Amino acid sequence: MARSHGEKAPNTYIQHGHWPDATLRPDAPPSAHYAQELARRLAAEMRRRPISNRELARLSGVTHPTIGSVLNGDRYADLRTLASLEVALGAELYPAGMYQRLRAT
Repeated sequence: MARSHGEKAPNTYIQHGHWPDATLRPDAPPSAHYAQELARRLAAEMRRRPISNRELARLSGVTHPTIGSVLNGDRYADLRTLASLEVALGAELYPAGMYQRLRAT
């Protein structure tokens, strides 16, 4: 997993609600917003199939605890993890264009 460079886990920036559908605090860093959207997309893809953490781990080479941590907002996904999950699922998980939404707020 990627180093956080002093940032807390993404789910610690929740203002109200439950991860990943919570509202984040105004001081949440951009990376927490990206992690939240990634968790939403990953969870939706896994429900759509349906596929478990362990099966996705087998297909992607990413450990099931890492998948769980990304889904729960406990950790930030690194590029290797993101790429492996996208290839295994054949789906785009990275929230391209998120920077535009964040700059508008």
